[in-house]
Amino acid sequence: MDIAEIRKKAKSRNKAVDLTVEPETLPVLAPGSEVVDEQAGTTALVTAPEPPIDFEEGPGASQEFSDRLDQLFAATEDFVLATDASYAEILDSQENSQAQNIRQYLAFHLGEEEYALDITRISEIIKVREYTDIPRAPEFVLGIISLRGVVVPVFDLRRRLDLGKSEPLSTSRIVVCQLGEVSVGLLVDSINQVVKLADDDIEPPPGVLSGLDREMVSGIGRYQGRMLILLNLHSALNVDFN
Repeated sequence: MDIAEIRKKAKSRNKAVDLTVEPETLPVLAPGSEVVDEQAGTTALVTAPEPPIDFEEGPGASQEFSDRLDQLFAATEDFVLATDASYAEILDSQENSQAQNIRQYLAFHLGEEEYALDITRISEIIKVREYTDIPRAPEFVLGIISLRGVVVPVFDLRRRLDLGKSEPLSTSRIVVCQLGEVSVGLLVDSINQVVKLADDDIEPPPGVLSGLDREMVSGIGRYQGRMLILLNLHSALNVDFN
């Protein structure tokens, strides 16, 4: 056998076999015709198939489909998942709200009454020390002291509020307040504690106060059954810091 015949036989073996099967053509049965099942011995009536719903062209189907979509998207608004960012935003909002609505006050006694000052106005609290007199100063000005090289006037707060002259006590303290660039010391009978008051805990000054007395009181605070008289520091000292 020569080479030409060997190549011819090899090509005939590698030739692809056409396995294509012609699909069987099934008869189209018209609606109303009968189909006989010879094995089961039954006869069935062919009915017309229901046309598929066309959401774009079917009468009323498009509106129904649109309504269902609207309901679906409307429902998802109630089930929005919270993210880390949304949690952080909520917490920041709560903290800001608390910071804005709650303030700290220093409570102290003058005689039998309890007063309070916004703690943000207070720089320090010191023991009573010797004063240097100021000629022709108002009677409620006790004098001046030197506090780390800064001259600080000291006011007798009891006299300023018409509560009588302060008596030296072992519990007496000078509350140094910072108003703008000016430091002022207030002599009080004793220091109680720092309290937190929300806006709801503060009432406006009572109507019985009038004139200068009313101007020196910014409100009445309620704390654990106690009544705190909140002082308006600017009016109490009668000093213009503008």
